[in-house]
Amino acid sequence: MFLFVFLLNIFTVYIPFLLIGYFMPNFIRKTLLFGVAIPEEASNSQEAKQLTKEYKRNYLLTTIIIAFAANILALINNNTDYSMWGILPLIISMMLNYVYIHKKAKELKREKGWTANKKQVVIVDTSHAINRHLLSLHWFWIPISVLILTLLFTMIQYPHLPDKIPTHFDLYGNPTTIKETSFTTVFLLPLTQAFMTAMFFFISKMIQRAKPSINPATPKTSAIQNKLAKRYWIIYMIVVLIVLNVQFAYLQLNALTVIKPSMTAYILIQGITVIIAIFGAIFVAFKTGQSGSRIKVKETEEANNNTIDRDDDRFWKLGVIYYNPHDPSLFIEKRFGIGWTINYGRPMAIIITFALLVVIIGSLVLL
Repeated sequence: MFLFVFLLNIFTVYIPFLLIGYFMPNFIRKTLLFGVAIPEEASNSQEAKQLTKEYKRNYLLTTIIIAFAANILALINNNTDYSMWGILPLIISMMLNYVYIHKKAKELKREKGWTANKKQVVIVDTSHAINRHLLSLHWFWIPISVLILTLLFTMIQYPHLPDKIPTHFDLYGNPTTIKETSFTTVFLLPLTQAFMTAMFFFISKMIQRAKPSINPATPKTSAIQNKLAKRYWIIYMIVVLIVLNVQFAYLQLNALTVIKPSMTAYILIQGITVIIAIFGAIFVAFKTGQSGSRIKVKETEEANNNTIDRDDDRFWKLGVIYYNPHDPSLFIEKRFGIGWTINYGRPMAIIITFALLVVIIGSLVLL
C-alpha cells in the first residue's frame, strides 16, 4: 500500500508539477514576459530569453531539492505524509521564483523602453459567430446522465439498506469506514456529483464568456486562436467531468452493495481519472498555449509590429491579480499560467471568492 501511494504521488503530483512549472514560459503568448506586457518582437531579445533561462534554472533547482527531500523522508519513515507535505513548499517556491523574475521583467521593460513609439490599442471581438469554433454545452448531458443514474440507484436502494453501510474501501475492496445509514451518508456522493457538475458547467460558461486576449498585431488570427483554445478547454472540462462522475458512481454502487468492490476495477478507474485529469491538462496546455498562441490556423495575416496591446500593467498586481473597476469584464485570461482569473475590481468577484472559501472550509469540516 505504501509503495503504491508513494509512486502515485510521484507520477501524479511531482512530475506534472515539475513539467508544468518548467515549461510554463513556453505556454505564454509572446506579448507577455512573466506577467509584463511587451511588444512581440521584444520576446526574442537576448535579455528576455535570459530571464526565461534564469526562471527555468531556479525552478528546476528548487523543485528537485524539495521533491528529493520530501520523498526521501517519506521512504525513510515509511510514511507518505512527508511526500504530501512537500507540495506546499513546491507551490511557495514556484510563487517566489515567479515574483522575483516578474520584478526583473518590469525593470527590463522600463530600462529598454519597449513600449515607446508604439501605438497602443484595445481590440474587441464583436463577432457573434462564437459557435463556429466553440463546443455546445449540450454535451454536458452525458455527465448529467451519469449523475441521474447514480441518484436513481441510490433512491431505489435506500429503503433496503442495512443499519450500517461502508463508506470507504481499501485497494482490496475491504471496507475501512462503516457509518450509520442516514440521508447524509447515503446521498453524500450523489450530492457531491451534483455540486461538481454544476461547478464544471459554470466554469465552462465562464470560459465561453471570458474576455478574449487578442493580439493587435494579428487580430483576426488571434481571435480564431482564442476561440479554438476555449473549445479545447471546454472539451477537457466535459471529459474530466464524465470520468469523475463515473468514478463517483462506482464508489456509490460499492457503498450501496449493488456491486462487489474490486481492487482491479478501482485501480483502473482511479488510474484513468488521474491520467485524463492531470496529463489531459498538460496536453491541452501544450496544444493551445495561452490564448491559443500555439495553435496553427489557416486564416493568417501579416503582423503589424507598430501596434501593441494597451499597456495595462498597473491593473495587474505582481502580474497575477487583476484589479480594474473600470473594466466590465468579470473573467479575464491570466497573464502567467493557463486559464482565467477574476477581475477583483468587480463586486461579484468578492462574492464568488467568498462562496468558494465557504465551500472549501465546509468540505474540510465535513471530512
